[in-house]
Amino acid sequence: MILQKVSKNKFIGFFSSKRKFKPFLIFNVLLSLFILDLSKADTNSPNKKNNQIEIEYLESRNELEDYIIDTGDAISLEFFPAEELSAVFSVNEEGELLLPKIDETFVRGLTKSELKTLLEKRYAEFLIDPEIKVRIAGFKSIRVLARGDLRNPGFYKFPAYSSGSFVKLDKNDNSELDSLIDNNNEQSNNQSSENLVVKRSSENITTISDVIRKAGGITSTTDLSKIEIIRDIPLGKGGGKKRAIIDFNAYVYESDPTNDIRIFDGDTLFFPKLIKTNPNQIPKSILSGISPKFISVNLFGRVENPGVVKLPLEAALSDAIDISGPIKPLSGKIVLIRYEQDGKVIKKNVSYSASAKRGSRRNPYLKQDDLISVKNSLLGKTTGVIREFTAPFVGIYSTKEIIEGFSD
Repeated sequence: MILQKVSKNKFIGFFSSKRKFKPFLIFNVLLSLFILDLSKADTNSPNKKNNQIEIEYLESRNELEDYIIDTGDAISLEFFPAEELSAVFSVNEEGELLLPKIDETFVRGLTKSELKTLLEKRYAEFLIDPEIKVRIAGFKSIRVLARGDLRNPGFYKFPAYSSGSFVKLDKNDNSELDSLIDNNNEQSNNQSSENLVVKRSSENITTISDVIRKAGGITSTTDLSKIEIIRDIPLGKGGGKKRAIIDFNAYVYESDPTNDIRIFDGDTLFFPKLIKTNPNQIPKSILSGISPKFISVNLFGRVENPGVVKLPLEAALSDAIDISGPIKPLSGKIVLIRYEQDGKVIKKNVSYSASAKRGSRRNPYLKQDDLISVKNSLLGKTTGVIREFTAPFVGIYSTKEIIEGFSD
């Protein structure tokens, strides 16, 4: 207690003295500025920043950790110490690999890690402590189901992606060898020293944006913030399905490809619908490249220029009429024929009005491959019948006058 009182009195006395307080204050201010400069120099140090970025970049994404092997995949196997067994082997229609020494091995439904464990156990009969590295050299073609609020939902198939970095192949599979040689040649031709183009990985693999483009693009009511992806779980992890919700707005509005994730064979994508239309969504989706700029519809009947008409995305019936020319006199109702999302063909009469609101019943929005027929009116049909009925008599009368003209 005595020591506390003494120190307290000295502390109060020190700050009560103006002569001692002023240099103390200046010293503390200068010391604070010095420490602040050191901290800034430490955070802005190029070596520290570059090292941090490099370490994060080198970390594995484990994108293929749960990839399920099936027919069409090409598997690269590297054997240690028996490197002469190393090659790239294709999974056949039965879901098997034809491997040296052990022949047919069923691998369908396995992941890379599961296949590695299986092969190391089987090759332990022939090799001492075998170590086998398993990689995917070529991927099977991808079939994806796209559902929900898209312009053309359905099943879509994408070509397989093959890596050109694997050159030692199974001697029994020449087709795989040819494809990889072609792939290598194509890469070497494209990458000249004068015009080197660096592509991001999503240009070589199938991603969410590829699926949207294949399905004809989004609509003004597609909810991009809640895209649901359903994917198979490997049998070794219990099987079944797993789900994930992806917010894709950053891709459309900010050109940020972070959430444009890779899609695998068997995936299902569901695009929910917004409660309210978003008018800014279509222009942004066109600029980002996931929706087409134009659609084509077929217009025929009583119009000036019937045929295939190219229109901007989300064009209305009035746009098609304006481009194809005015509707001819004595025309009647307009018939619209199209495929719906459930595969059914609808046929409905449209009481068209050029002044009606775009997207309304009398001036509906058009979709790709719509068929539009401008019919005759009742008066037009009657006039046609009369013309068809009187045509033979007009011909006879004209022939009679021609003959009389020659006789004169």
